Amino acid sequence: MAEVLSYQPQTLPAVPEPELSGLALDGYGGAIENVQRFTPCYADTPIEEIQRRFYEDGVVLVKGLLDRSMINDFRSQYLSFVNEGTGLLREGTDPVDGIFSGLPWQNFLLPGAVRRALGLSDDGPFLERSVASHQSEFYQEFKNRIGEALEPTAGKICGFEQPWCLPRSLLRLSVPGGEATPVHYDQIFLRAGPPTSITAWVPIGDIDVKGGGLIYLNRSVDIGKKFEKDFDALNAELSDEERISAVNRNMNAGGWLDRNASAFGKHWGRTWLTAEYEAGDVVFHNAYMVHAGAKNQDPLDRIRVSTDLRFVDKNQPYDERWTFLAYSENDPNVAREKRE
Repeated sequence: MAEVLSYQPQTLPAVPEPELSGLALDGYGGAIENVQRFTPCYADTPIEEIQRRFYEDGVVLVKGLLDRSMINDFRSQYLSFVNEGTGLLREGTDPVDGIFSGLPWQNFLLPGAVRRALGLSDDGPFLERSVASHQSEFYQEFKNRIGEALEPTAGKICGFEQPWCLPRSLLRLSVPGGEATPVHYDQIFLRAGPPTSITAWVPIGDIDVKGGGLIYLNRSVDIGKKFEKDFDALNAELSDEERISAVNRNMNAGGWLDRNASAFGKHWGRTWLTAEYEAGDVVFHNAYMVHAGAKNQDPLDRIRVSTDLRFVDKNQPYDERWTFLAYSENDPNVAREKRE
């Protein structure tokens, strides 16, 4: 990783940065300072403007694109499901509010690399409920409904002939005070196909600006491309199976670029962007767009829930590993580590 991280900001064109004082969010390693707010688009914004913003910025927030009541109905159903036997929710509260119980946050980390980085195994009551939720009928029905609703927009943004929401999708949950999502870009996890996919990040419920929603490094597609070019060179001698892996010998343990979003942004001389997300909003981002999560500091102790969908042109090559449901028996993307 040392070779990759040796890039200096001046090796890329300068990006205009806002001069206004921004927010301070909490992240791994300390405060993420001067975080700016997105300028959003809306459901009735002309698609040409949404497309322009996507290609100029690498990311576009479209507010009110999905039905708010549908999103919140699923939020209640999902949090009720993962609360069974886990103690996730505060007793006596409505699941749709998602009020955290205050139990140790380590109990509620999702399966994968962040848990392993903290020395935690991929087992326990919450892990089992979380994994099971991905194959549940209620999530698949919800995911297919919003995927089909978003296919036309994703297709128009990218010029796809046959836009298709890939079957593999992920449900994310972040409790107040817990670990934040490390810095990464999505193409790391989709290397078995060309970098032509588009991600739709869907907040499931309202997320306060300090509630742990995604943060995006300003106009950072060029940074993602530069990292991936370097990884291509480092991975050239690996087998095909290793080369496309997000966790091969040349990568960090979880495929991320850095756990410290503040340090990463300062190194590249770029600010981070975020928003006060609402149920019904959708964020579309480029496969190379660098993003992360801030820590959840929601003032009402609400749990952040989201799902992320990937769209491709079904008539063109794509990463076929994403045709398997997440955490299913045949899913080649994730290896869970359990206690012996």
